[in-house]
Amino acid sequence: MGSFKSFALSNPMVEVLTKLHYISPTPIQEEVIPKVLKGENMIVKAETGSGKTHAFLIPLIDKLAEDQGLQVIVLAPTRELARQTYNFARAIIVAFPKLKVTLATGGREIEILTASNVPHLLITTPGRLMKLSEDSQINIHRVQTIVLDEADMLVDAGFLPIIDQYITKIEKPHILAFSATFPKALEPLIKKFINPDFIIDQDPGLIAPLRVKHHLVDIGFKPIPEMVASFIDLRRPYLMLVFASRVATVKEIYDHLMHQGYNVGTLHGELPMRMRASMIRRIRENKFAVIVCSDMAARGLDLPDVSDVLSVDLPPQIEFYMHRAGRTGRYKNAGDSFLFYAREPESSLEKLAAYHVKFDFWMLRNGELTIQNERPRRDKGQIEDVSLNRDIQKAIRQTRTTTVKPGYKKKVKIAVDKVKRRHKRLAIKGKVRAQLDRRFKAIDKQEN
Repeated sequence: MGSFKSFALSNPMVEVLTKLHYISPTPIQEEVIPKVLKGENMIVKAETGSGKTHAFLIPLIDKLAEDQGLQVIVLAPTRELARQTYNFARAIIVAFPKLKVTLATGGREIEILTASNVPHLLITTPGRLMKLSEDSQINIHRVQTIVLDEADMLVDAGFLPIIDQYITKIEKPHILAFSATFPKALEPLIKKFINPDFIIDQDPGLIAPLRVKHHLVDIGFKPIPEMVASFIDLRRPYLMLVFASRVATVKEIYDHLMHQGYNVGTLHGELPMRMRASMIRRIRENKFAVIVCSDMAARGLDLPDVSDVLSVDLPPQIEFYMHRAGRTGRYKNAGDSFLFYAREPESSLEKLAAYHVKFDFWMLRNGELTIQNERPRRDKGQIEDVSLNRDIQKAIRQTRTTTVKPGYKKKVKIAVDKVKRRHKRLAIKGKVRAQLDRRFKAIDKQEN
């Protein structure tokens, strides 16, 4: 491995990197930095914790011209990711007193961005970029470089039309796209705008984080919040991230753990801005042992000490499981990623094999966590139980209110009984239909 001195970087840049204890570049930085310095378009796929943010910040800051205005815009899908990138950039740009970097994610930050105070490097979200442009606070036409950080998330969040709107205003833009995955949804963006000189895939043959062990946990058909609490009691993690695909499930787990007295935080897209900022601050101050979160809210959150990741389900895009697992096992530490298994289709689990994910098998029953020799298989009756349990949980959520009111338990019981009766009727109809089918087939055979 080389050093940052081997790149065509300025002396102030090399000196500030040394002060920040960045001596040797990571593999992705070795590939990316020289190409960014040459102004080449590229798409980069790299796992979380690979150093990809510094891979574009270092050369782009080093190329900034003091006598020009806004030259680089970094677009991030969330405020938290934007602020994290800004903090990295601010630590580097101190070596260049005449250069200015600005974070624009909220009202106050946008207010102080005046015509006489335009930065050389702007870090923002697509929504805020649109507001800045509409208010004539920035001139997008003179921008030279656009960085799409976590490009797959930008597309998933529906920001493609905004990105389209502003990239087309720039003549021959220098575009860098960084992503942990290359889903098909990225293809229109790649074909229309980027026209990459290089597609850098850090490790196309191995996507699963190398230092993470994967465990499949059979929880039967018990309510998920209760099983999460039981798992925490048995596992006693130093710091655990609990992931769920639906915000409703995130809230349900968080509420249950809070009610049971656990030291728990939460992150999801429906948190008010102030509460989210407060929660992020408390998370960074290590105030929690457990954080319950959604995929979008936790993406890019840089927490070096996560000991365990627990997924209560698989995300709709299977590759997002890799993002979850990538929250642990960072900075040469070992980590464990657990996946609750009861409702997951066999096909979804088999898809993870394409990502070189190898599970061992555990069982959580009656307050005990034991290792199993093989993965449990679900028969038809168990699959029907999954459907029943899912509908019961849905009925409970619909009955739940923010405050406990008189008759609450009775209303929940009525709703659950109604679901059970409906499933029983459907099961009876299914059996009757199957019996009739067998009779008709028998009659046909006799007649023929």
